[in-house]
Amino acid sequence: MKKFLFLIIPMLAALLLGSCRGDEGPMGPMGPAGPAGLDGKDGQDGRDGKDGEGFKTLEFTFTVEQNDWEIVKDTPEPYFRCVFDFKELESSIIDHGMLTVYRMLDDDYYATLPITKPHKETNDNGDIYYTQLIDYEFAPSSISFYVTNSDFFIDEKPDAMDFKVVVHYY
Repeated sequence: MKKFLFLIIPMLAALLLGSCRGDEGPMGPMGPAGPAGLDGKDGQDGRDGKDGEGFKTLEFTFTVEQNDWEIVKDTPEPYFRCVFDFKELESSIIDHGMLTVYRMLDDDYYATLPITKPHKETNDNGDIYYTQLIDYEFAPSSISFYVTNSDFFIDEKPDAMDFKVVVHYY
């Protein structure tokens, strides 16, 4: 007990006496600026590139009607696909540009692909919950759109969908 009191009393004294502060005075004037630092070493200049015609943007619209969806069953996870010829999509654009693909929704809204959307349907067996993935792939002169249902149900083709493809390239 003596050891405990011997430790507690100095700690309480330090806490009570050390935390006392008087009124603070006004802030003093700003001190002089310190000396300027040394300049860093300059980096190596990059190689000048060939001047081009500038950044270009092209927009295309693709419509997949409900009957256009092809069922792909030769995989463990069946899905729907629609392939379009896209002659404007050249290798040079793929090598020096990028594609942004949107699903065009109602009321001038757009959703960027890939889209993962939950669904709930009700039938005689009760509620059915699944997720639908809408995605795309491209290659020179071709673009494909995909719909995969998480339950891999393929008895009904997806609804018609409109897609906007924006190509940016130099």
